[in-house]
Amino acid sequence: MKLICDGLDLYDAVLKVSKALGSKTANPVLEGIKISAFGDTLTLVATDTELTIVKKIKADILMEGETVVVGKYFVEFAKKLEKEQVELCRLEEGSLQIKYSDSVSELQVFPVEGFPKVETAEEGNFFKVKQGEFKNIVEKTVFACSTDDSRPILKGCLFEIVNQVLTAVALDGFRMSVLKKNVIASGDFKTVIPARTLVEISRLLDKDDEDVTVILQKNTLLLEVENTILISRLIEGEFVKYSHILPTSFENVVTVSKQSLLNSIERASIVSKNDRYNVIKFDINDDVMKVSAKSEVGAVDENVAIVLKGKDLVVAFNGKFITDFLRISSCDYININLNTPTDPCVIREIGEEEFLYLILPVRINA
Repeated sequence: MKLICDGLDLYDAVLKVSKALGSKTANPVLEGIKISAFGDTLTLVATDTELTIVKKIKADILMEGETVVVGKYFVEFAKKLEKEQVELCRLEEGSLQIKYSDSVSELQVFPVEGFPKVETAEEGNFFKVKQGEFKNIVEKTVFACSTDDSRPILKGCLFEIVNQVLTAVALDGFRMSVLKKNVIASGDFKTVIPARTLVEISRLLDKDDEDVTVILQKNTLLLEVENTILISRLIEGEFVKYSHILPTSFENVVTVSKQSLLNSIERASIVSKNDRYNVIKFDINDDVMKVSAKSEVGAVDENVAIVLKGKDLVVAFNGKFITDFLRISSCDYININLNTPTDPCVIREIGEEEFLYLILPVRINA
């Protein structure tokens, strides 16, 4: 194998596929990037068997062939070659030779026979949505996915499509984010997509007004964007029946400025963040909500202006769970919907009926 390619194109491709590299794996070849040179195309592939990313770039192929190079070192090398013309050559003695300017380097390679075969069949259910809307779905849901290995199904986001409406749901047992979007779909279906996969897809999308098509097979997701193919294993199992968790009515509604509340909670969190539950207390009274936190570090008490419909109430939450929502909210004002200090709370953006965030209170002695 021997080829010449542009250093910037090479670095962009290596950086994209490196997101799928395996780490601390029993199979060392999964720590490698497969390089294939055929026709006039250089194809790079990385996989950890759960996530696979394929990137193709143009190259001057002098000798066809393929090899697998150690990924983490190839990433670092490619980063330093952005402004160079690069020659890659697989040497007979078992290494990849890299020529650039007047310099020559070599990197270790793995036997290509041990690299997993990549399947790219493009049949199955699908949905199509604007790239900008897909990124919005990811931003407003994935942060609420669980990171706990004990419940693998919650490490993904439910994508449920009924009558051309996608409902995306993420939850971790303490909070839940639900967002609806109109899509073009092949029919009604549902699947659970790993949070990591959704984040990597979002990173690939840079043309907000163009469509992206997501193909879903029995246990595999496939997506192609500008010579980049992403393939991911889906999470199998029964997702939580999220509709059973949502309250149907509320006795108390607090309307508040998103930014004022965010600023106040962030200051209160300075003294509470070392506590396991990062407890922030809300004392809701008429037209003022007192936001307070107390720990051995110190204490914070602030008043935030509100409009209250309902009764006075004292309730507490994990401050991080509130700020996670406020930081991704795009509205100036929000409604905090409450019943009792122990019932689930639902936060909505004013004017945005398709997005809601549910959070469980922390029990305190009021």
